[in-house]
Amino acid sequence: MKSIINFKGFLIFCLLIIISNESNSNECLTKKGLNIGFIENSYIDYKYYLYYALGDYSLLNDIEFTISEVHQNANEFDIIFGEYRDLEKLSFNQTQIPDKVLNFYNDNEIEILGNLFPLDLDTFIILSKDNNQKLTFEEFSELYNPIKYTLGMSFQTKEDIINLLIYHLEQPSINLNSVSFELIADLFVKTYENLNKNILNNDFLEVYNSFENSENVHTLFSDGILLNKNTGFESFQLFPKSEYIWSDEHGKFQQNLETIPFSFYGFSAYLNNFQSSGFLCYLIDEKVRLKAFKDFNIQLSPLSIHEVKKIEDELPDNYVQILENKNKNIFKPDYSSEFKKYDLFSGVIFGQNQLDDILDNPDYLNR
Repeated sequence: MKSIINFKGFLIFCLLIIISNESNSNECLTKKGLNIGFIENSYIDYKYYLYYALGDYSLLNDIEFTISEVHQNANEFDIIFGEYRDLEKLSFNQTQIPDKVLNFYNDNEIEILGNLFPLDLDTFIILSKDNNQKLTFEEFSELYNPIKYTLGMSFQTKEDIINLLIYHLEQPSINLNSVSFELIADLFVKTYENLNKNILNNDFLEVYNSFENSENVHTLFSDGILLNKNTGFESFQLFPKSEYIWSDEHGKFQQNLETIPFSFYGFSAYLNNFQSSGFLCYLIDEKVRLKAFKDFNIQLSPLSIHEVKKIEDELPDNYVQILENKNKNIFKPDYSSEFKKYDLFSGVIFGQNQLDDILDNPDYLNR
């Protein structure tokens, strides 16, 4: 009888161990030595934010870390950071995901792809130090100020301009022979006349300095700039869209009654090693996220309104509306197939080509 009792006790003990292991299997894990990689970005330098976050995390958890640029050695790193478009070029793998991370993305209604975790969701806004009224793209393209440029923006990063075109076309790819493309390209050509050409090839900080120096009536940013505590502005709006939108169903332009905040993934994390998931869990902590939005001028944008519920009352009502909707309209362009279209589009904008030269069939009504 005693041996039977002991055997039952042993079974119960084993069962408790199994249950305990299962309950802990989705917890955030801390690795004592973190090897962090990053993929260089020529427009925004995220390194100083990463160094701060890693320093704080290492003090809290008594760990050491290294950080270096990724070349052909992606497998050597525990976590890699960079733009979503660069990280998705790496081979995806299925990895365990801590419950805290799963809940974070579920709460923000963001779908996770493999081991790639977006930490930034950008849509396009124009920011001004003047109290300007809301405009359509047609009105915006006609603006002229005798002492300021109408718009400050950079063409340095092709992918960002591709995103901007797709944002306007409201389609996942660019169709050079669509009626909508001809309309949008024509409006960009008109806007280019009063564009700040001194910063066309500059990085984010130089564009931001142009805004701070009041060189432009409007300056183009992603929406995360609105949360930075040092950014002073009087007005903003989503980058103006055309007053009209083409309807394939009706075969004509219709009035565009709503400006939809189409959005694109930016700064992201690629998790190679589940044992290092604790740092990802740290980065998505509410306090850490709010500090990143407010204290670091890197245009880091919330994934949805859920991330900023704690400070929602401090936000402009029209920004709250953007945050409530931008996670419902996410595009992930195939940039490799869009680069040639970008070259043709930029050639038109910069006056190197005529619009008719890049259209295969401009006779839309008789197609």
